[in-house]
Formats: sequence, C-alpha cells, structure tokens
Amino acid sequence: MVMGKRIMSDYPTWTFEFPARPWTTNFERGKNRWERARLTKEWRTGFAWLASEQRVPRLEWCVITAQPWLGNRRGLQDTGACHPAVKAAVDGLVDAGLLLDDTPDIVRTITYLAPMIGRDALVLTIAGPPHKEKPK
Repeated sequence: MVMGKRIMSDYPTWTFEFPARPWTTNFERGKNRWERARLTKEWRTGFAWLASEQRVPRLEWCVITAQPWLGNRRGLQDTGACHPAVKAAVDGLVDAGLLLDDTPDIVRTITYLAPMIGRDALVLTIAGPPHKEKPK
C-alpha cells in the first residue's frame, strides 16, 4: 500500500489477534444496549490488553487491516460486517495509548478483508510511524 511517496512496508507493523468470533452489525442490532455494552467492553479490554502486552509505542498515525476468522462456514459473514467488533478493537488500542484518538487524521484507513475459515478470531494488523516526542 502506498501512502504518499512512502510505501507502508517501510513502517513498523504489529498484529493483534483476539480469539473469539467477531460479532456483526446484524447481530448487534438484535441485542439490547446492555448486551452491546458488555460485548464492546470485552473486545475493547481485550485489544487494550493485547497492545499493552506487546508494548507497542504510541503511533503518529496508522492504517489498519481487519481480518475476521470464522471457525466454520455457518453463517459466513459479509466482508465488513464485523465493523462493530473492529470499532471496539480500535477503541481498545486508544485505551492502551497506542493511538492518541481514532479520528481520521490518526486512523487514516481501515481495510476489511474477506472472512477466512479456520478458527474464531479477529486479527488486526496496524502499521504506522512511532510518535515523535516534541522537544521541551
């Protein structure tokens, strides 16, 4: 992927895998606000812990790729249907301090890949330059 004149492979990359079937927009619509809040908290906390565990530095900005994995073909998700799970995951990365915020100037792109069959998981790959400390 090219960002301006710089190729994304030039930037450090980290991968986070949360071992649960990513929930979908349609699934979320069928839940009440307490069930949605519980799911969001679980995924947000999980990704915050994964980022803290890997000791990833704060990034200046980033691009994210989301790859859902499904344990079987039962109800194969549409590409991008896992958006609620990805949103909670990105919020967890903000909670961990990996990202200052999830605004468009920091999270420049989120790419959704088609689901893969094999195990239940959501894999996020994030790439970007480490945050530059301002001199005092």
